[in-house]
Amino acid sequence: MADLEIPNFPMLLMEPLIAVPEASRVGFIARLERSAADRYREWAEQSDALREGLIACADREDEIADRAEALVPVRPEDEEIVETSLAQARTLYAGAFEGHSLEDKLILQAHAERQGSLAWLGFASQTEDEAVKREFLALADLEVASAAHIDETLGIQSTSEV
Repeated sequence: MADLEIPNFPMLLMEPLIAVPEASRVGFIARLERSAADRYREWAEQSDALREGLIACADREDEIADRAEALVPVRPEDEEIVETSLAQARTLYAGAFEGHSLEDKLILQAHAERQGSLAWLGFASQTEDEAVKREFLALADLEVASAAHIDETLGIQSTSEV
C-alpha cells in the first residue's frame, strides 16, 4: 500500500465521457455506477469478513444508478455511443485495479468514490431545479458513504481528499 498510486479517475475516463453527448452523460455515469456495483459484488465473494459491507456498497452503487437514471436517462439516439464509450471506460477502469491486492483495490475504489462524488456535485451546481439539485447532492453523499465504509473497514483515517 505504501507505493499505491491513486489514479485521477475523472481524467482516466475523460475520453469516453466526452464522446457521450452531454444530454446522456448522467445516464452514462449511472451505468458506470452499475459496473462499480458489480466490482463490489465480485470482491465480496473473495472475502467472508468483508462480504456484508461490500454488498452494502454494491447496493449503494445500484441505488445511485437507479436514481440518476430516473433523473436523466440515456437518450435513445445516444445508446450506441454510450455503449461504445462504456466498454472503453470499463476497460480503462479495470486497468487501474489490475495486479493489486484486494485491500489495495478497495483503497483505490474509496478514492474513486470520492472523486466520483464530485461529478454529482458538478451536476447539482448546474441545475436550477432545487429537487434535482437535492437528488444530485444525495447521490454524492452515497458515494462518500461507500468510501467511508471502506476506510472504516480497513482502519484508514478518513479524508475528504479526492
